[in-house]
Amino acid sequence: MNQISIHWQRGLINLLLITLMAFMGNAIASPYIKVDTREAIKSLLGDAKTYYEAKEFEQAAASLERALRIDPHNPILWHNLAGSRLAQEDWKRAANLAQKSNALAGSDKRYKRLRIRNWVVITLACEGMEDSVCTHEARNRAQALARTLRR
Repeated sequence: MNQISIHWQRGLINLLLITLMAFMGNAIASPYIKVDTREAIKSLLGDAKTYYEAKEFEQAAASLERALRIDPHNPILWHNLAGSRLAQEDWKRAANLAQKSNALAGSDKRYKRLRIRNWVVITLACEGMEDSVCTHEARNRAQALARTLRR
Protein backbone atom coordinates (compact mmCIF):
# COMPACT_ATOMS: atom_id res chain seq x y z
CA MET A 1 0.00 0.00 0.00
CA ASN A 2 1.15 3.47 -0.67
CA GLN A 3 1.23 6.39 1.78
CA ILE A 4 -1.90 8.04 0.33
CA SER A 5 -3.96 4.85 0.71
CA ILE A 6 -2.89 4.35 4.35
CA HIS A 7 -3.53 8.02 5.14
CA TRP A 8 -6.96 7.83 3.46
CA GLN A 9 -7.89 4.66 5.45
CA ARG A 10 -6.89 6.24 8.76
CA GLY A 11 -8.93 9.31 7.91
CA LEU A 12 -11.95 7.15 7.05
CA ILE A 13 -11.62 5.15 10.29
CA ASN A 14 -11.37 8.36 12.32
CA LEU A 15 -14.43 9.76 10.55
CA LEU A 16 -16.39 6.55 11.26
CA LEU A 17 -15.38 6.61 14.93
CA ILE A 18 -16.36 10.26 15.29
CA THR A 19 -19.70 9.60 13.57
CA LEU A 20 -20.33 6.53 15.73
CA MET A 21 -19.48 8.40 18.94
CA ALA A 22 -21.70 11.30 17.94
CA PHE A 23 -24.57 8.95 17.14
CA MET A 24 -24.19 7.00 20.39
CA GLY A 25 -23.85 10.19 22.38
CA ASN A 26 -27.13 11.48 20.98
CA ALA A 27 -28.86 8.15 21.58
CA ILE A 28 -27.74 8.02 25.18
CA ALA A 29 -28.57 11.64 25.91
CA SER A 30 -31.92 11.55 24.13
CA PRO A 31 -34.75 12.89 26.26
CA TYR A 32 -37.20 10.78 24.27
CA ILE A 33 -36.30 7.42 25.77
CA LYS A 34 -39.15 6.64 28.15
CA VAL A 35 -38.95 4.22 31.05
CA ASP A 36 -42.03 3.04 32.91
CA THR A 37 -40.88 3.54 36.49
CA ARG A 38 -44.09 2.08 37.92
CA GLU A 39 -43.34 -1.29 36.35
CA ALA A 40 -39.75 -1.19 37.57
CA ILE A 41 -40.91 -0.42 41.11
CA LYS A 42 -43.58 -3.15 40.99
CA SER A 43 -40.95 -5.63 39.88
CA LEU A 44 -38.53 -4.60 42.62
CA LEU A 45 -41.31 -4.77 45.23
CA GLY A 46 -42.15 -8.26 44.03
CA ASP A 47 -38.51 -9.26 44.33
CA ALA A 48 -38.34 -7.77 47.83
CA LYS A 49 -41.46 -9.67 48.90
CA THR A 50 -40.02 -12.94 47.59
CA TYR A 51 -36.73 -12.36 49.39
CA TYR A 52 -38.50 -11.32 52.60
CA GLU A 53 -40.67 -14.44 52.60
CA ALA A 54 -37.52 -16.53 52.10
CA LYS A 55 -36.01 -14.72 55.12
CA GLU A 56 -33.33 -13.19 52.90
CA PHE A 57 -33.77 -9.81 54.51
CA GLU A 58 -30.60 -8.18 53.17
CA GLN A 59 -31.61 -9.07 49.60
CA ALA A 60 -35.11 -7.72 50.28
CA ALA A 61 -33.57 -4.49 51.56
CA ALA A 62 -31.32 -4.24 48.50
CA SER A 63 -34.34 -4.52 46.17
CA LEU A 64 -36.17 -1.85 48.14
CA GLU A 65 -33.16 0.44 48.08
CA ARG A 66 -33.01 0.10 44.28
CA ALA A 67 -36.72 1.00 44.13
CA LEU A 68 -36.04 4.02 46.35
CA ARG A 69 -33.39 5.25 43.93
CA ILE A 70 -36.19 5.39 41.35
CA ASP A 71 -38.84 6.88 43.65
CA PRO A 72 -37.22 8.34 46.78
CA HIS A 73 -40.42 10.07 47.94
CA ASN A 74 -42.52 6.89 48.19
CA PRO A 75 -43.53 6.35 51.85
CA ILE A 76 -44.60 2.74 51.15
CA LEU A 77 -41.11 1.79 49.98
CA TRP A 78 -39.59 3.39 53.09
CA HIS A 79 -42.05 1.47 55.29
CA ASN A 80 -41.16 -1.83 53.65
CA LEU A 81 -37.45 -1.11 54.05
CA ALA A 82 -38.11 -0.37 57.74
CA GLY A 83 -39.80 -3.77 58.01
CA SER A 84 -36.79 -5.50 56.46
CA ARG A 85 -34.44 -3.77 58.88
CA LEU A 86 -36.74 -4.66 61.78
CA ALA A 87 -36.57 -8.32 60.74
CA GLN A 88 -32.77 -8.02 60.82
CA GLU A 89 -33.03 -6.61 64.35
CA ASP A 90 -31.43 -3.38 63.17
CA TRP A 91 -33.62 -1.49 65.61
CA LYS A 92 -32.35 2.05 65.24
CA ARG A 93 -32.33 1.92 61.47
CA ALA A 94 -35.84 0.41 61.40
CA ALA A 95 -37.19 3.19 63.60
CA ASN A 96 -35.49 5.89 61.51
CA LEU A 97 -36.82 4.44 58.24
CA ALA A 98 -40.36 4.22 59.64
CA GLN A 99 -40.08 7.85 60.76
CA LYS A 100 -38.94 8.80 57.24
CA SER A 101 -41.98 7.00 55.84
CA ASN A 102 -44.25 8.93 58.20
CA ALA A 103 -42.62 12.21 57.24
CA LEU A 104 -43.19 11.51 53.55
CA ALA A 105 -46.76 10.35 54.18
CA GLY A 106 -47.49 13.62 55.95
CA SER A 107 -51.13 14.14 56.85
CA ASP A 108 -52.42 12.61 53.62
CA LYS A 109 -55.55 10.62 54.55
CA ARG A 110 -54.63 7.88 52.06
CA TYR A 111 -51.63 7.02 54.25
CA LYS A 112 -53.30 6.93 57.66
CA ARG A 113 -53.06 3.12 57.95
CA LEU A 114 -49.47 3.26 56.75
CA ARG A 115 -48.65 5.77 59.49
CA ILE A 116 -50.20 3.44 62.07
CA ARG A 117 -48.07 0.55 60.78
CA ASN A 118 -45.01 2.79 60.93
CA TRP A 119 -45.72 3.57 64.57
CA VAL A 120 -46.02 -0.17 65.24
CA VAL A 121 -42.61 -0.69 63.59
CA ILE A 122 -41.21 2.11 65.75
CA THR A 123 -42.78 0.53 68.86
CA LEU A 124 -41.18 -2.83 68.07
CA ALA A 125 -37.84 -1.19 67.33
CA CYS A 126 -37.97 0.70 70.64
CA GLU A 127 -38.74 -2.57 72.43
CA GLY A 128 -35.75 -4.14 70.69
CA MET A 129 -33.57 -1.26 71.92
CA GLU A 130 -35.09 -1.74 75.39
CA ASP A 131 -36.14 1.91 75.47
CA SER A 132 -39.32 1.95 77.53
CA VAL A 133 -39.97 5.68 77.06
CA CYS A 134 -39.71 5.39 73.28
CA THR A 135 -41.86 2.22 73.33
CA HIS A 136 -44.57 3.90 75.38
CA GLU A 137 -44.63 7.02 73.20
CA ALA A 138 -44.68 5.08 69.91
CA ARG A 139 -47.43 2.74 71.16
CA ASN A 140 -49.53 5.74 72.23
CA ARG A 141 -49.08 7.36 68.80
CA ALA A 142 -50.14 4.14 67.04
CA GLN A 143 -53.19 3.76 69.27
CA ALA A 144 -54.22 7.41 68.91
CA LEU A 145 -54.08 7.15 65.12
CA ALA A 146 -55.96 3.84 65.18
CA ARG A 147 -58.78 5.46 67.20
CA THR A 148 -59.22 8.10 64.47
CA LEU A 149 -59.96 5.33 61.95
CA ARG A 150 -63.14 4.39 63.80
CA ARG A 151 -64.58 7.88 63.52
